Amino acid sequence: MSFDRVANCYHWMEKIVFRTDLEKVRNFHLSLVRDAESILLLGDGDGRFLKKISEIGTDAQIVSVDSSSEMIRLSQSRAHNTELHVIHVCQNFQDFEFSENFRPDLIFAHFFLDCFTENEVIFIVNRLSKSSLKSTKLVISDFFLPEKGSVSGIYRRILTYVMIRFFRLFCRISAKKLPNIPKIMRSTGWTCTAHKNLRDGFINSWVWELEGYSKRP
Repeated sequence: MSFDRVANCYHWMEKIVFRTDLEKVRNFHLSLVRDAESILLLGDGDGRFLKKISEIGTDAQIVSVDSSSEMIRLSQSRAHNTELHVIHVCQNFQDFEFSENFRPDLIFAHFFLDCFTENEVIFIVNRLSKSSLKSTKLVISDFFLPEKGSVSGIYRRILTYVMIRFFRLFCRISAKKLPNIPKIMRSTGWTCTAHKNLRDGFINSWVWELEGYSKRP
């Protein structure tokens, strides 16, 4: 999987289809960076979210993992004149090795897990569970399809089908349908402690914590 072919136009494609909604959802839980010491970004793409982190300011160590070298180049250019401590890693997350001195207490996965099959998502989440601290917060922004039947629901299913087909063709993602993020997270031992959404629940941002260490709402 690589987004090299769409990296330079991804921002504009996103705006044409979703206006600023994806940007808003990415930033719903941005304030969590203030208390973080080690931050992991998964599939951060062109660095717009990294730029937002720099505007808030943090001394945290940041590791950004992305499989697209072109996305990383764009991200590095956006982070160049900031004071962030960022390490960019060009690698599929499935092959990424956590170092002994890096255990994130905050993880962001914005519109990343929808690139994978449900079995792959389970594998990724289990890897995160093993490498996380007891207090780690995992922020996931992604799509969730509404119940069938409504006109808006039909439109979103068509849009989802088109998006997945497009990214399968140009970026070689493995997903053939949207993974059910809430179901997978609960089945792998995580509890949702905060949730915001737009477009009647189609675009979401969840905050997850490992069960037994989270403060339930």
